[in-house]
Amino acid sequence: MEKKLCKACGQLFLPRHQSPKQQYCSRRECQRERRRRWQQNKRRFDPDYRDNDARNSKDWAANHPDYWKKYRESNPDYADRNRNLQQFRNQKRLVSRIANGDASHHMTPLKPGRYRMVQITEAGIVIGDELLVEITFITFP
Repeated sequence: MEKKLCKACGQLFLPRHQSPKQQYCSRRECQRERRRRWQQNKRRFDPDYRDNDARNSKDWAANHPDYWKKYRESNPDYADRNRNLQQFRNQKRLVSRIANGDASHHMTPLKPGRYRMVQITEAGIVIGDELLVEITFITFP
């Protein structure tokens, strides 16, 4: 059997003859990476697995309420890194503001009513069908 490149570490390895499609070497770190990727893929595409996983995590957290507090106390580098990353995420959120109720105050107010909507190309040509749209305010500006 010919050697293959491990998908995790990139090293050449000889697959076991029982598993000719083997893609990861037998190193502990590579097997851990293989399982992590499998689980990530399973969560992404299998809603039943994702729901069970979330429920199990929630149950575990309920049975171990002080785990993260103790973990942060015994791993201050983790807590500091997490705090810095959260501050970075907060700054990013401030930069890319989400529209709020007064974001369009400078625009001409749109009146409730029926409008005919068409798609117009950059050349100014109407394409496709017309749509009749009714606009109703839920809250008034």
